[in-house]
Amino acid sequence: MPRIVDHEQRRRGIAKVVSGLVLKGGAEAVTIRAVAEECGYSTAIVCHYFRSKHEMLAYTQRMAWQRGLSRIRKASREGKDLLTCLDFALPTTSQRWQDWHCLFAFWGQTPDIKGIETEWRESSTTSYDLFIDLIAAAQGRGEFDPAEDPKEVATEVQAAINGIATLAAIQRPDWPASRQREMLRRQLVRLGYRPKSQTV
Repeated sequence: MPRIVDHEQRRRGIAKVVSGLVLKGGAEAVTIRAVAEECGYSTAIVCHYFRSKHEMLAYTQRMAWQRGLSRIRKASREGKDLLTCLDFALPTTSQRWQDWHCLFAFWGQTPDIKGIETEWRESSTTSYDLFIDLIAAAQGRGEFDPAEDPKEVATEVQAAINGIATLAAIQRPDWPASRQREMLRRQLVRLGYRPKSQTV
């Protein structure tokens, strides 16, 4: 009998290799041949799943931001406070740093690539919508100023997280997890966050 292949699992495996190549050498390190060699596949097999370097990068960064949002959603379902939930968006662990590295590499691609602006918009909009829900839930729990517009706050939170991640990427030794978290906490407090467990 022919061996049954889990195609989605194989795509995820290729994406993991792409992520590692990006971490080591940036987007320039990603080629069909390099990925095939790292996976132990022929280039024909890699091309069966991804027609181009762009498709590989697009899929890999989609997996990266979906992982991040899944962590945040899980924390929210578990009843964690706003700051704890949003902490999962920061590059404070090796895996999260690698995911952010993939996002930065993908965001650096030329806008002339077909479909790339749609990919950019999807990741941004999905994150934004989740942040709106988190802010509204925090307001309902009394953790956030109810007078603030969740949509406006979500935009500022998104800008703050992207900014912290960018600074951490540029000056990684200067931005340990503790500093990232404290910066996020300060930004949230300025926006209206009022954790019950702390005196702000």
